[in-house]
Amino acid sequence: MTDKRTVLNLDAIRDTDEAAVGAKATCLVRMKWIGLQVPAGFCIPAPAYQEHVSSNDLAPLIASALEQLRRASHSEKRDILARVRREIIRKPLSESLRRDIENCFRQLAADRVAVRSSATAEDLPGHSFAGQYDTYLNLAGIHDCLESIKKCWASLWNDRAYDYREQNSFDHRSAAMAVIVQELVPAEAAGVVFTVDPVSGKSDRLVIEACRGLGEMLVSGRVNPDRFILSDSDLHIQAETEETVRSESPPFSCISEATAKRIGKLAKNAESAFGCPQDMEWALKDGEIFFLQSRPIGALPGADSYEDRQIWTNLNAGEVLPDVATPMTWSIVTRMVPDIFNSILNGMGLDIGDNPLIRQFAGRAYFNLHTVTAIMRYFPGLSKKDITQVFGGEQERLAELGHIHFADEDIAKLNFSLPRALIGMPGFIFRVLLFPYKRAGKLLAEVRRRADKLARLDTSSISEDSLLQNLRTAMNDIGYVALAVPFAGIGILFLTLLDKVCRRWLDDHNGTIGNRLLVGVGGLQSAESGLELWSLAARVHEHQEVATAILSGDDWLTTRMRLEKTSEGAAFLSRWDEFMEEHGHHARGELELANARWWESPDYILAAVRGYLQGFGGAAPVENHRNRAAERQQLERECRSRLRNPIKRFAFNFFLRQAQQGVLIRENLKNVAVRYLAAVRLVLLALGDRLASRGILENRDDIFYLSMEEVELVALGEAQFNVREAVTVRRKEYDRNLTITPPKVIVGNRFDPRDSVHDAVDETAEYMIGVAVSAGVAVGPARVILRTDTQEQVLPGEILVAPFTDPGWTPYFVSAAGIVMDQGGILSHGSIIAREYGIPAVVNVGPATKIIKTGQTVRVDGNTGTVSILK
Repeated sequence: MTDKRTVLNLDAIRDTDEAAVGAKATCLVRMKWIGLQVPAGFCIPAPAYQEHVSSNDLAPLIASALEQLRRASHSEKRDILARVRREIIRKPLSESLRRDIENCFRQLAADRVAVRSSATAEDLPGHSFAGQYDTYLNLAGIHDCLESIKKCWASLWNDRAYDYREQNSFDHRSAAMAVIVQELVPAEAAGVVFTVDPVSGKSDRLVIEACRGLGEMLVSGRVNPDRFILSDSDLHIQAETEETVRSESPPFSCISEATAKRIGKLAKNAESAFGCPQDMEWALKDGEIFFLQSRPIGALPGADSYEDRQIWTNLNAGEVLPDVATPMTWSIVTRMVPDIFNSILNGMGLDIGDNPLIRQFAGRAYFNLHTVTAIMRYFPGLSKKDITQVFGGEQERLAELGHIHFADEDIAKLNFSLPRALIGMPGFIFRVLLFPYKRAGKLLAEVRRRADKLARLDTSSISEDSLLQNLRTAMNDIGYVALAVPFAGIGILFLTLLDKVCRRWLDDHNGTIGNRLLVGVGGLQSAESGLELWSLAARVHEHQEVATAILSGDDWLTTRMRLEKTSEGAAFLSRWDEFMEEHGHHARGELELANARWWESPDYILAAVRGYLQGFGGAAPVENHRNRAAERQQLERECRSRLRNPIKRFAFNFFLRQAQQGVLIRENLKNVAVRYLAAVRLVLLALGDRLASRGILENRDDIFYLSMEEVELVALGEAQFNVREAVTVRRKEYDRNLTITPPKVIVGNRFDPRDSVHDAVDETAEYMIGVAVSAGVAVGPARVILRTDTQEQVLPGEILVAPFTDPGWTPYFVSAAGIVMDQGGILSHGSIIAREYGIPAVVNVGPATKIIKTGQTVRVDGNTGTVSILK
């Protein structure tokens, strides 16, 4: 040491003192040398600890303890180390050391101080004692300071530090510690900054974490921090997430973006000066940034392969195919999905090529985020964030938290063909500019005709060969369904463009106007199903005899037999049959071919009608729908009057018409596609009966555990595998997957449920944020429903809280006052139906179904995208 005193002012420390003062103290001095603000302070070098041990005759105690620790049990080890710590703290400081510390403390003249370790083996290359030793904050007097210095020394012998030295073969007897005493910065905010991403090892970004007040709560992991991810090249903020606060007001970041950039710039300077990536603690007071320590970041993770960097998300798939998919369903989905996407891309001369698009984890469907993003980028005005807004999913939140890294270089490269572009582009431009939705309507009508023809097939009177031929025809018709998909894709484009126009020209900052312009458009088949079902209940309500039969509690078969005996009952049955003919193809998880449809399980619809009857007088959904449509038309007129520029008014009218028609076509396309799949299910069941009667299958439902390609081979006797054995194995795998809940986003191509860690859910949260999809505010008691195969009903005025919704959930919407969903985006089925009905709705809330309990009073704000539990 250049200074022989037992205590050194930080300004007096030199590089040659590092062995005595430790890496932390030396780094503080080096930070001051490069111009960073460091709180004033002093350091008690490591020899003072050694002198304390020697003068108080603690060396024999430590030697004896080390000998005992060699053969001690876990509990014995804890007691032995605690005894060593007690003795270090109990023994007095030497008079000379005490006097020097008191003098420095007096000269520091700080209101409060912090006492931190600076162990001489701390933060060596390849090793890090970070977090092993104790820190003491907010100390007011000299007595507390002196005791805390001894407590820091004693932390050399806590369980963590001892185990770390043992694991890394450090000599316990040579362990020593310097201690730093610094003026405490009464921070408004504090945190850490990493000059590389400590999770992914990416060097193209900085990560800043911040919390209010002193940073110790953050470092110890006791708070969820605000997080900023900054580009290394220009300090542009790539992502930001804010600490969740349990209050009635929205959360806000504890530091500004400008402050985050200042911290990032200073940290980059330190990294350059120190010659390696740094992990730095900082504090903010009155606009000034202080640095409390800096240490090199330890071993960084190696670069992942391209496959290991793939991000898979259940956006949208979590709604349309929410459960484990059977082999039959998956064989059709993997055939349909590429055709659907390529039908949109081909008009631009593009195709997906070999890029990964969809796959299964634990039997569930996941989309490749890199490929979906590449596709979306070819639509004007869409960004990565729009993917979450439009389709839902957790990918944006996880990226903001730094749990996944979405790099531009990993975005899929789509195949481009100039000849294909020259051929397809004129038609594509024509569809975009003119959007001939009448032609789209004709395509949907043709798909409906083919679906109805297949559904009406008398499967009992035709041969197996004819059944197989009808299945082949149905699979070929998938290409015909795909012809209508570009119209739906263009509808998505105009929906986002309408939203942007409203935000820019009509000051619609939270998207409320854009949502209200899609209310009560009419013609949505899945929305009509709910209104027609309510009308059925209204007819029952008008006739006591029919109501008595419906409310008897009997199953549908018994109820139908009772109704057939009266004229009013017969009239009701006629309406019932019309409803089932038009809407009976729906089901929960309706893309899954193994799921029974409404027309096969009429008791579900019967229960819905009974539920409506209980709520008559408290709701009038049909009238409400008409009123919402009238309000939307009035809003359209108001928007036009506000747009005095004729060009803007023309553009608004164009985007509005195309968006309204686009949503209509998108939802009705799905409706007729599901109708076709329901018809395919009937043919498969008929073929399953034939195969079971021949002893090939054990029962008819086994056919869903074969792929579409295998079914023909099995029926023709050409299968080169044991069919029953294969079905048994696949059923077991299906059942096993039902017990697994994979996360919503998976990184890499491997998923092991044993290693899967799900986000902790704060079940005491009272404030949640999601995506606002249907304007308005609703307050009412919550009704949490997880599946549609229960007897629960949503009563008038209640808030439906659900994990997701598809058309199978529509009966619940009719009487609901508001909607909250765990999943979803603005184009989710539930979002579209909520807008059509004019029901306030917030989706993509996350674990709402785990936090909200049935009966709690909930406030749903479809204008701001917030959900509050009031009581």
